[in-house]
Amino acid sequence: MNEKTLALYNYFIENATDVTKDWAAYQEIKSGSDYSSDAPPKVAKKVATQNTGYVKVVAQSLLQTDSEMRESILAWTTQTASDRVKSSTTLSEVAKNLGIFRKVYWQHIKKFIRETELDVTVEDVLSWEETINYTLDYVLESFTSVFLEILLDRLKSQSNLIMELSSPIIPLSESIGLLPLIGDIDTARAKWILESTLEQSVNLKIHHLIMDLSGVAAIDMMVAHKLLQVIQSLKLVGVKTTLLGIRPEVAQSAINLGIDLKDVKAENSLKKILKNLQFQA
Repeated sequence: MNEKTLALYNYFIENATDVTKDWAAYQEIKSGSDYSSDAPPKVAKKVATQNTGYVKVVAQSLLQTDSEMRESILAWTTQTASDRVKSSTTLSEVAKNLGIFRKVYWQHIKKFIRETELDVTVEDVLSWEETINYTLDYVLESFTSVFLEILLDRLKSQSNLIMELSSPIIPLSESIGLLPLIGDIDTARAKWILESTLEQSVNLKIHHLIMDLSGVAAIDMMVAHKLLQVIQSLKLVGVKTTLLGIRPEVAQSAINLGIDLKDVKAENSLKKILKNLQFQA
């Protein structure tokens, strides 16, 4: 192992706290950011601890293989990205501070070169530059990937929750349920309605479902077929369906699209539907 590279590694391990202090000196007030100079003491302490660990994990790359470096860096970025997502810290703020970190890191390499008694050559510096900058580039790459993956998972969960809340079956009696559909229905939501309606109907032991379309302004071929699939699927599990409040423009659109609704029961009055169902019972 190169004696000078080992000495540089030991320098960063021994001075990691000082590197973090120099990095922190560049911080400004940024409301909500973990990196803000006025961040709460608990947050500031955690960020400082993470940054000190970052100093060391980057230093380790001087002694590691490429795969070893990627493994240790990914472990660090996975944890820190999760913490940054939980706060109001933006990805651009993270990128900015990674740039500051790179600047401070090289300032300390210069300091090491000035203070060491070892004969550091241009070849040594170029070798360190290649390893450290490659490592710092991977930090940004992996951090961004993990950060965005967490955000997308969160958005997906929120989207699923919104769709679930926007497609609830309201029990009107022990055997009758009402499904009010409001707003635009795209293919993704139509698929969700199909799956959710079947599950809810079975769980609620619904025998007759009233699907209220009065809040739906438009419908296309794909969505219409999905809704027909809902009705046909419900029929297979013993649930009859009646459509309520189909707007004239929706009905006309269905006709223009060549969608056959002749076998689908439809009414424009909830009161009439309930009266008929009670009479049948």
